[in-house]
Amino acid sequence: MPSSEIDNLEQSCQKVLGLPKIRFVGVLDKMGNKVAGGFKEGIKSFLPDKENRRMYVQLMLEYMMRKDFDEQLGSIDYIVSRRSNVTMISIPTKEYLVLISAQRDANAQEIIMHVNSAFTTLPDIKP
Repeated sequence: MPSSEIDNLEQSCQKVLGLPKIRFVGVLDKMGNKVAGGFKEGIKSFLPDKENRRMYVQLMLEYMMRKDFDEQLGSIDYIVSRRSNVTMISIPTKEYLVLISAQRDANAQEIIMHVNSAFTTLPDIKP
């Protein structure tokens, strides 16, 4: 992946990290590897690094399995899961999965609008 593409993804992640209630923004490739992003300064993961990696792979697999129903149900715009400690949002693109972790009480719809505006360098995300 060209370094200019990584730089663009990092800049987009930083824009979203600037929003209130955001804990983490990352961009995952098809293998579940984080290619850009990270935690907001001063925020620590609830999981150890090894478990974060496992979660990334699991989220990518979950998305890929859900794609099996695209023909009948339509394509996935986003996936939101609200847990007792966080709200997790996954936004698929052609090449990547944008993953956001926010405080539990965050407004997922508002965050998704901001992500769509911040990640305009990805051709399949519409502002």
